[in-house]
Amino acid sequence: MNGKALGIIETVGLVPAVEAGDVAVKTADVTIMGSQAVGGGLVSILMKGDVSAVKASVDAGSTAAARLGEVLSVTVIARTAEGLEGILIEEGKRPKCVPEPKAPCNAPSEPTARPGAEPGDGPVQVAEPVREASEAKEAAPAPDADDAPGFDMADLKKMKVTKLRRLARQLPSFSIARGEIKYAKKKDLLEAFVQYMKTLEK
Repeated sequence: MNGKALGIIETVGLVPAVEAGDVAVKTADVTIMGSQAVGGGLVSILMKGDVSAVKASVDAGSTAAARLGEVLSVTVIARTAEGLEGILIEEGKRPKCVPEPKAPCNAPSEPTARPGAEPGDGPVQVAEPVREASEAKEAAPAPDADDAPGFDMADLKKMKVTKLRRLARQLPSFSIARGEIKYAKKKDLLEAFVQYMKTLEK
């Protein structure tokens, strides 16, 4: 920190700590180094700058935080000793999440191209197109003919009409036209299966 002053405001809870940091930065020329959660709900805001600026910021920030919650302790170290920075938040290792237009902080690691994208633009998560319920049914894998073992009428009668339609679409030379199968009633499908079984017996 190159001998700059260090200010710390420790609060119970995150909201007072955020308020303290906001007011501290607006009060004087200080730089927020980050926050430190030490457990038990305690959160510390660390700031650095000139001695007078840090003192003014710590006073204003702690007063603002006290209005929202409990301030546990405050301190100002006028000239920090060498090596102290090693036990504080390391600036290079702090997680950074800079919001970009249309790029959420938790966007996928592999960027997805979008029309008009320029180098440096953040990745955008693209939702998959919503399919209609009818499309989803059509896309579902059709059952094998084994789903109706030996085309036993007792088994066919137990099947739902949707399953019968899927099975009918698989069969070559089925008596109901392919385009009409999705509108066919269960009774008509069962009759068509009877006719189909008769053709197999021939």
